[in-house]
Amino acid sequence: MDSLTFQTARCQHWLTQHALPRWLKTQSNQTGTFVEGLLADGQELSHNLIRFRVQPRQLYVFAHATELKLIDGRNLVNTAIEHGFPHFGSVVSGYRFAITKHGDVHSESINLYEQAFALLGFAWHYRLTKSKDSLISMESIYEFLLTHLWDTKYGGFFLTEGNTTNKGQNPHMHLFEALMVSYEHTDNPIWLERATQIYQLFRSQFLQIGHLAEFFQTDFSLDPEIGSHVDPGHHYEWIWLLSHYEKLTGVNVAGTIKTLFKFAQQYGHNTNGLVRDEIYENGTPLRSTSRLWCQTEYLKACIALWERDPTDSHRAAICQAVELIFTHYLNPAIHGLWVDQVNETGQPLNRHSPASSFYHLFLAFSELLRLTDED
Repeated sequence: MDSLTFQTARCQHWLTQHALPRWLKTQSNQTGTFVEGLLADGQELSHNLIRFRVQPRQLYVFAHATELKLIDGRNLVNTAIEHGFPHFGSVVSGYRFAITKHGDVHSESINLYEQAFALLGFAWHYRLTKSKDSLISMESIYEFLLTHLWDTKYGGFFLTEGNTTNKGQNPHMHLFEALMVSYEHTDNPIWLERATQIYQLFRSQFLQIGHLAEFFQTDFSLDPEIGSHVDPGHHYEWIWLLSHYEKLTGVNVAGTIKTLFKFAQQYGHNTNGLVRDEIYENGTPLRSTSRLWCQTEYLKACIALWERDPTDSHRAAICQAVELIFTHYLNPAIHGLWVDQVNETGQPLNRHSPASSFYHLFLAFSELLRLTDED
């Protein structure tokens, strides 16, 4: 068994024997919502706050796993749409950031990020069920974005309804992902046209000379306080997204991918090989800690690069990326859970597994399964 075959089997075993069985039990029978996370001993995290983003992310995991015949999660997916989502709002009113035991202004905010994942959730529900209601909901979400968050002067979407001073790369990136998924699941070209608008925004605003910027003011000038802060993980995430966009459209993104990869490789890793959480635009470290999601995005980028150029070095990079994920994030946790963040020496910094990270893990591992199925 070669290294790639071993690592792929390892990922599939972890998903089917440990993670999926454990997290299938984390949807509330009373509310239809998924838990915010699990503690290191496997008990439910008792938390004041449950974020909306956890709901469509977990829905995605169980819908995609069902499609791949790893589990049967149809009941959970339907329950999330019918009972879980409505606790946070609707496609007409928008989905608020979180529900809390003690309400606060932040939890009530209607953000671009949450709506992007709502679209992803309904797109996957449609994929699984072919529900016309989900098609209608998808369109309603996009219309909500245009009505409440679109900047008619400078273009792009504001981060939060009612706040016309800030814009960000990250929620646009996830909207780009959701729009491409919507196109793939419906075959309706309008979704790809909408994705192309985000791609054009990426090219004209987010992509700077040599790197990807994150934080902007209304006119897309860099935020004066945090505009120099850069996420290497998002560089890798965009590599995978752009490669996927190229498959759908035929647009040549090779030069852009090379730029993103060069910057992230040069400045974005600690000496232990893990992707850093955050650096400055000049490459100096800002935070030397390493979140799990940054490593899964690196794995996805390695897979995309191997598909573009199937060399031995790219194949080896995939195997090494998987090895680092297991060594630092999965093996130290009980079966089916994960460490979410480590310091620069590899020591865990948290005592619970955020549910939101399962989306990153499953998507990366499912890409590996797809790669070896096609190989």
